[in-house]
Amino acid sequence: MRSIKKIIVHVADTPDTLDIGAVEIRQWHTDPPPRGNGWSDIGYHKVVRKGGTLENGRPEERSGAHVAGHNSDSLGICWVGRHDCQDAQREGLKKQIYEWLDKYNLSVEDVYGHYEMASGKTCPNLDMNEFREYLKKKDQHLPNGPSEEGIDVTLEDIENQILGD
Repeated sequence: MRSIKKIIVHVADTPDTLDIGAVEIRQWHTDPPPRGNGWSDIGYHKVVRKGGTLENGRPEERSGAHVAGHNSDSLGICWVGRHDCQDAQREGLKKQIYEWLDKYNLSVEDVYGHYEMASGKTCPNLDMNEFREYLKKKDQHLPNGPSEEGIDVTLEDIENQILGD
């Protein structure tokens, strides 16, 4: 079994209006050049579609193909889009990341954005410090996302409204 030490978040860099999934990304990754990368499989282990549905990519037992120099000890998860990570997608990311944190005995500090592993990248087009802070608060919703109970207000939001920012 592989030793998993980190989780790396990616973005598909597709138009925000395009809803694709693991099937299409797998084709891009496996088609021979120049149409694709010519890889043996999709590079990511999970894909989060526009509606938040999680789809399987490469099996977790196999090293991914998602960030050079870090594939052997990481898992890659990719959300579909470019700049507009929808609330449901954030919830899908959170759900899968929590599952992996528990399964591989990792902490939130072991969750990275692609840009933190490869210079010159902006992927996953999320502020990873903010994302990790929200992951640390399991009972709180992610930025712009619904809470577990479906209420989109936190105690901090209420305090800020009462006391002023």
